[in-house]
Amino acid sequence: MYIGLLEDEPQLAQYVCEILEKAGHTTSVFNNGADMVKAIGRDTIDLFVLDWRVPRLSGFEVLKHIRQVRGLKEPVLFLTSKTDEQDITEALNAGADDYCTKPVRPQEFLARIAALLRRTYPDRNDQDTTRNLLGYTFNKLDNSVKFATTEVNLSEKEFKLALFLFENHERAVSRDRLMQEVWGGEGDALSRSLDVHVSWLRKKLDLAATSKNLRLKPIYGFGYRLMAVGEHNDA
Repeated sequence: MYIGLLEDEPQLAQYVCEILEKAGHTTSVFNNGADMVKAIGRDTIDLFVLDWRVPRLSGFEVLKHIRQVRGLKEPVLFLTSKTDEQDITEALNAGADDYCTKPVRPQEFLARIAALLRRTYPDRNDQDTTRNLLGYTFNKLDNSVKFATTEVNLSEKEFKLALFLFENHERAVSRDRLMQEVWGGEGDALSRSLDVHVSWLRKKLDLAATSKNLRLKPIYGFGYRLMAVGEHNDA
C-alpha cells in the first residue's frame, strides 16, 4: 500500500518509514502540511499517517482538507504525542479513523494500520490465485480474465494493470501511481505505454466509453477511474 506520512522530525520520519517499508508498504514523507495537501491533488494515497504539530498546516488542518475539501474516504491515523482526551476526540469526530501515541510501538502501529487497510480495502485482502471482482474472474496462474461468456488471456502487464484498477474501482488513480504499480517507475515512455495498455484493456475487457456495465474513464491531467455505469453514469 502507498502511505503518506506527515512528520517534521527527520529521525522519527525515517524510523517510521523503515517500519512501514519492512512491512511491504511504500511511503512518501512530508515535513509540512502544505506539501501534503499539494500531493493529495496529484497522488493516490491509500492511507494517511499524520503528526499533529507540523509547519505551515497542522495535521488537523490536513485532516479537514482530506475529509471536507477533497471528500476522500481513505483512512487517516494520527501519530501524535498528544494524549489529551479532548484533542483525540476532536480528531476522531473530524474524520480520523484511529491514532497512535509517541513513542512509536512498532507492532501496535503496524497492527492498527493493517486493521484500517483490511476494513477499507477488502478487495485487496484475498491472496488466492483466483479473484472475483465486479463480475470478472481473474486467474493469476495464466493471466486470464473471464466475464459474461468471454475469456481472454492478457499479458503480464495488462493483467497487473487490470487487476489493480478493479481492486481500486470507483477510485481516481493517478498516472504516476499506475506506472509505479505496474512498471515500477515513471517517465514519458512508460506514460505512453500506460495509455496503450489502457486502450487494449478497454477493448479486451469491455470497458469502453459505450460499455453497459463498467467503463475505464480518463481523468484529464490526473489518471483513470474504473466506474460502474449505473452508479456514476457519465460523471
